[in-house]
Amino acid sequence: MSPSPKAVVQTFDNYAKSQLTFVQNVAELASKPAYIECLYESHVVEIVLPLVTNINPTVRMNAVLCLVRLAGNSEPCAKQIVCSKSLLSRLLGQLVKENKYYKKNCMNLVKNLSKYSSAITEIVIKECGGIDAIFTCMKEFDSFVREAALQAITCITRMDVKLSQLIVDYGVLPQIVLCLKEQQQSLKLYALSALDEMAKNNEDLALKIVDVPTLPHVIIFLMPNFVDKKVQKSALILIKNIVKHSLYLTEHAIESNLFPEILLLMAHPDESIRNNSAKVIREVVQHSVQIAQMVVNSGGIDKLLNVISCSEELSPNPAVHALGYIAAMSPKLASAIIQSQVLMHLTAILRSDTDKLTKAGTVWTLGMIGQHSAEHARSICSCDAITNIINVYLDSGIESESRHKCIVALEQILKKCDDYNVLDKLLIPSTPTEIMIYILEKISIILPKNSQARRTFITNGHLKMIQNINPEVNSELFQVIKAINCCFPEDIIQMVAGDFPETVMKTVDKYVPQSECLFFNRQLKSDEQLHKSYSTSKTPLSGEESSFK
Repeated sequence: MSPSPKAVVQTFDNYAKSQLTFVQNVAELASKPAYIECLYESHVVEIVLPLVTNINPTVRMNAVLCLVRLAGNSEPCAKQIVCSKSLLSRLLGQLVKENKYYKKNCMNLVKNLSKYSSAITEIVIKECGGIDAIFTCMKEFDSFVREAALQAITCITRMDVKLSQLIVDYGVLPQIVLCLKEQQQSLKLYALSALDEMAKNNEDLALKIVDVPTLPHVIIFLMPNFVDKKVQKSALILIKNIVKHSLYLTEHAIESNLFPEILLLMAHPDESIRNNSAKVIREVVQHSVQIAQMVVNSGGIDKLLNVISCSEELSPNPAVHALGYIAAMSPKLASAIIQSQVLMHLTAILRSDTDKLTKAGTVWTLGMIGQHSAEHARSICSCDAITNIINVYLDSGIESESRHKCIVALEQILKKCDDYNVLDKLLIPSTPTEIMIYILEKISIILPKNSQARRTFITNGHLKMIQNINPEVNSELFQVIKAINCCFPEDIIQMVAGDFPETVMKTVDKYVPQSECLFFNRQLKSDEQLHKSYSTSKTPLSGEESSFK
């Protein structure tokens, strides 16, 4: 009897079905983190990895899917996959001939392998052909393949600046920018995210992004007729990370019609859009007084104030910081902020229950406003901001960095303050010594030229109060108190300190009471006399009637 070929075919069919069933089951198990450790101990990577070269395309695709899930859930599995460089290279190398599902899985594998360390990422990109695979997938017509490739790029660029530079040098940027022109919103989001991770790394990468060019396509998303909030938010984050690097990049953004759209978005109904728009303004105004002036002339202060007053879930810190940077640029711009009733809102933040970081940012901004002149400092003091800054400083829950900002802001404002009445009110026993020194230092400058201030300083008990302070000899506080004491006669200083001078004591010794003085000798009265005294009507004495006879 001759052998039947059906037996051979059946055997191979059974083998193929077994392989497919096995790899599908493993892929299912690998999607559940609870099974990962057991799979790893069963040498799953060593068994599955050779299947990526299987003759059956379905087996190959499921094998790659299995590796994607293993790499995503386990760093040891990811390292084991990377160690098999030859098989990984073959997996990525044959990508051109495969279908879109295989390509998508390959990009997800590159993404998951690249999230653990720059060393692993470098091996995948340089030695296993990852960069070529990414470039191939970025040219793919299918949007899902390009989305997966963009996610892989984002993961790589987030990991290492050098790898970001490698991606850019390979010529992938134009392909990313093309994705911004597509209809699919998800494709735009992934493209913006990839560009953002590159731009935030350093100025050189941001410059290459701008040179493509990219900004005109991104700023289109800021237009009022564009309705996708997620894309707008991502576009704002990208612009912020571009303009933060230099004046040159900021000017590029302005030339690409960043204004007035960015200002209009600070009145957007969505809080996250308003907040991210304020972040862009914060970065823009830092670079030059001309740009800060342009923002002010365009109504930027009112727009920033709107972000502050309408903040609910998100911190108004970006808008608060933007005002501080504007104020720091020139006295004129600081005056414009004061005239816009901003101080009332900033002081309200200090009195509120908002987070400590926002309060610290508000304190810094107040310092930037009040640092320029006596007039600016007077405006800060008139809204009771100084007292509120001291209260923030005294808050036990505040961090040391925020407390330092309070000290710096108070020093900046008080050095310019020339209103003695304001300084006088701040001199209370509860004022910390490290703050009191700035108050006393300014008072020491005012007292020599103002006799009324000297009189008030005594009558309010402040001269006596500073005598009770015991600073270290030759310390800064010691020198300031010494300078104030020099504004008063030595006799006065000794008297308020409770140490009467010897000349006064000698006067007491030599003093002879006058004969016309009445010395009252108190004697106990009888009950009858007491009753008589209480029953007798008495009238207050005045003038000559009150003299003793």
